[in-house]
Amino acid sequence: MFVWALVRKRGWGVVRSLALGGVGVVLVIVGTAVGIGEEIEKGETVTPAAQETEVLTGVGRSRLNPVPDGSALTYDDQRVTVLSSERVDEIGWYTASAGKIYLIVKLKVDFLGDASRTHRLYEFDFDVVGDSAYVYEYEWFVDTDTPLKSGEFYGGASTSGDLVYEIDQTETNMVMIWHVGFVTDRYLSIP
Repeated sequence: MFVWALVRKRGWGVVRSLALGGVGVVLVIVGTAVGIGEEIEKGETVTPAAQETEVLTGVGRSRLNPVPDGSALTYDDQRVTVLSSERVDEIGWYTASAGKIYLIVKLKVDFLGDASRTHRLYEFDFDVVGDSAYVYEYEWFVDTDTPLKSGEFYGGASTSGDLVYEIDQTETNMVMIWHVGFVTDRYLSIP
């Protein structure tokens, strides 16, 4: 009940703070006790935006600053490289909807680190976004002859394959969104 009251009073950003663990809980409790947006000391204020928004800096940490074409991005013993992309009207039995086109993105994923530790990889770990700022999800029923394998991989393994997205024909400047954690995303440019 306490959490629901916070959400209703402070917004859904509180849920993000709670999801971050103990530190988030402490920030929410301190923010609530102090009074978000009220004067604290010597004219300083704490605003909800300052507590709820993570400032992303550096290459690969923002869709506006993705890792350049052909470069690899490493996170938590996994290295992802966008190898190529292609736009087509149809794949096998499937034809893109009116005004749409299929974007095929070929990825390579290397699992680094300890050979006794496993990593999970799923197709839905990856989405794409273009200049329209609309996020396109992986097409579950449309595959090429070489789809990206999902499953469990040990350190030292490597896999590559295609992911398919149905996007607007007019989309430009496509960026791969790699969901590396519950609240963490990384970004790679799509050639």
